[in-house]
Amino acid sequence: MKTILPLIITILTAAALGSCNQDNVSPIRNVRFDPKLLNPMKIAGGCPSYSYFSGSKLTDLGTIHTNQLVVAFDKNLTPTERENVLKKYGFLTGILSQRASQSGLIFTLGLANGLNCAQTQQAIAELNKDKAITYAGPSFKMADNQAVGLSNEVVVKTEAGGEAVLRDLAARYNTKLVGPLGEGTYLLQLDKNSEGNALDISNALKGQKGIAYATPDFILAQ
Repeated sequence: MKTILPLIITILTAAALGSCNQDNVSPIRNVRFDPKLLNPMKIAGGCPSYSYFSGSKLTDLGTIHTNQLVVAFDKNLTPTERENVLKKYGFLTGILSQRASQSGLIFTLGLANGLNCAQTQQAIAELNKDKAITYAGPSFKMADNQAVGLSNEVVVKTEAGGEAVLRDLAARYNTKLVGPLGEGTYLLQLDKNSEGNALDISNALKGQKGIAYATPDFILAQ
């Protein structure tokens, strides 16, 4: 009996400590997630800040918005099929708004409360794996508290003779060149297979010969 009692105490103590550790490590323990889709143990070491150049002007977007993101679906999907796609992901709350663009419809989706930066990035990555989704990107909250989503389009203004350069760059970054929309104005359309998002490509075009400026397009959330 003297041997068994300390053993029981040790087991109970270990179980209690294990329970406490599980409560402390998960920042989203009160949110119901499918563990196959989002890792509730993933904790951000810090939230990176995002920015982009439009010409020589640097715009700071801050950290990503953890309550929203944007997606584009396969154009052949019906509204019902789109809803069925969203139902697969427990971290989504539904469609908040939609906007028509040159690339098609872009949807702003709500995220469940409790996500951190790393989990929001993971959610975007999970959605980009879905064959029914052609693009998923982050949202940001501006100084006036307005939420904006990063679309799958970049507006580019070329200098004289810059169209040929832009065509080469569009192919290099695996984007579709649309235009001209006006004098020397073009649109680069991206998808999840492009070499970066609209921020990455806008910054990559900065200083390129024949390019006056490039700026990502944003979506206002309603």
